[in-house]
Amino acid sequence: MPYFAIAQPGWLWYSVRVIMRVGRTRRVLMSVAFVAAVWGGVSSWFYINDLVQPVLQPVNQSYEGYTSVPRKSPGLRMEPFSFKGWDGGDVQAVIAVKDGEESSRQLSVIGDLMNNPVERLGQIDYVLVCVDWDHGIRSALPVAESLTAAGLTCVLWEPRGADDRRPYCTHGLKECRDVPLLLDAIAERSGKAAPVFAAVGQGYGASLLLQAAAIEPRIRGLVSIDAYASLRQSVERTMPEGLFRPVMMWLMDQRISRTAGIESFDVAPVERAASLDRNVPVLVVNLAQDSPVSNFKDAMTIYRRLSSDQRDVWTLRTQEDAADAAHREVAMGKGRNRVAVQVGLLNDEDSAMSSIVRWMDECVVNAVQAPRVYDPARPDLTASGIKL
Repeated sequence: MPYFAIAQPGWLWYSVRVIMRVGRTRRVLMSVAFVAAVWGGVSSWFYINDLVQPVLQPVNQSYEGYTSVPRKSPGLRMEPFSFKGWDGGDVQAVIAVKDGEESSRQLSVIGDLMNNPVERLGQIDYVLVCVDWDHGIRSALPVAESLTAAGLTCVLWEPRGADDRRPYCTHGLKECRDVPLLLDAIAERSGKAAPVFAAVGQGYGASLLLQAAAIEPRIRGLVSIDAYASLRQSVERTMPEGLFRPVMMWLMDQRISRTAGIESFDVAPVERAASLDRNVPVLVVNLAQDSPVSNFKDAMTIYRRLSSDQRDVWTLRTQEDAADAAHREVAMGKGRNRVAVQVGLLNDEDSAMSSIVRWMDECVVNAVQAPRVYDPARPDLTASGIKL
């Protein structure tokens, strides 16, 4: 009621008329209740606005104030280009390759790979890298540095579009439609008939690429770092517990729907994960541990729903794990559906990218070399004219 009291002035006028028609005592009581309702409505309005703003317009504080696409980055040569996005607007992008003096991040990866070289990565032509919605290219540069150290060529882009054309974030629901158009633009620039694409996403970017891989068969391998299973669950975890949480979630959904034209229920990367091609290897990585936005449970839920013939899930080692343990056994499900999952253990975040590169060298390249297995869930991948 408070929400509509603010949204519909007619309700306020009707309430005043009712109050004026009753006795003095009741009028006082009704006036107090009326003022409390209005005050509660105003407070709720501002509270909901504070909660929903990071959902509608997530801002990476590290890059706040940067509006232009970076032209330089340590250890990288960047080739800028643009393409038409799903909404008809220009989307800025860059192709990044290793060049010049290595950055400290690149040197770290090179050192880790020195005794275990990755010699087959050349079969992957491009790796899509996405991290943030508001500073897509700039925020993806650290990941690109690590990947280019292994000789990979990375593609980064701005999900918001050129000149911040898209004011509201849909958490990959609409932004994933850019990916097929991005691949078309890269293929045209490369001159290759069928370039091989892989993808690495983190946070928002991981959720976007999970949704994109479900509709784009040219993505031959995917690394998903700290993706949330669904926007609804992620937002709900950030809200205070209590009896009013469902009400607040409903009010927030109304605000999101009216502003961005989406429902929090609509954004569910875990549902898209279930429809990924079985021929696409997927690595799910949890580095955020128990962040309210994405946690280990999200990683396990996404992993469980994958239909890929080659799927893996990793997380950071904790004090509860043996120092020499390579895996942790985690039980999922109940009764007859209970299964034991071997979760790979990473020593720390700094070495994670080196391990990811090795996984790509083995699993993604193997998938590229192997003949595709017929997938009844995706019976006609070539209907769009895409050569597989």
